[in-house]
Amino acid sequence: MTHGKAQPAYATLADDLRRRIAGGEYPPGGMIPSETALMQAYGVARGTVRQALAELEREGLVVSQMGRGRRVRGEATPDVKPATRYEEVAGELRAAIEAGEFPPDVRLPGEPVLAERFGTARITVRKALEVLQQEGLIVVIPSKGRYVATGSPPGNTNKKG
Repeated sequence: MTHGKAQPAYATLADDLRRRIAGGEYPPGGMIPSETALMQAYGVARGTVRQALAELEREGLVVSQMGRGRRVRGEATPDVKPATRYEEVAGELRAAIEAGEFPPDVRLPGEPVLAERFGTARITVRKALEVLQQEGLIVVIPSKGRYVATGSPPGNTNKKG
């Protein structure tokens, strides 16, 4: 039995991901690439990727988030770039709201319009909007749409001007 180079593919992948986490390429709070992206990047099977990620989870380096992927354990710092497309879209929408492009009480464009604006899928836009809703930046009015939050119900325009 030889030692050194002959280790299973999942162990090699786990080692590389560990190095990338330690080196800050995947910072605390940041996302690890998807299973599919890792399969393509490393030329390995999904089972290999899952074994490597499971090892990192057991070690406490990454945490699995149902329906979102895996995130590096730890608090994100303000300079951490969003790692998923929906987080990027949420950030761009947040900036547009803060810049006044979408003022309080204004209905946001629909998912198809936003998907075209950001050059992404509607599901990505939907996840981004869910993030902003959880943050309290937007509210959903059933049968009416999504509105920029103000603390008062949309349509109640008591603006001073």
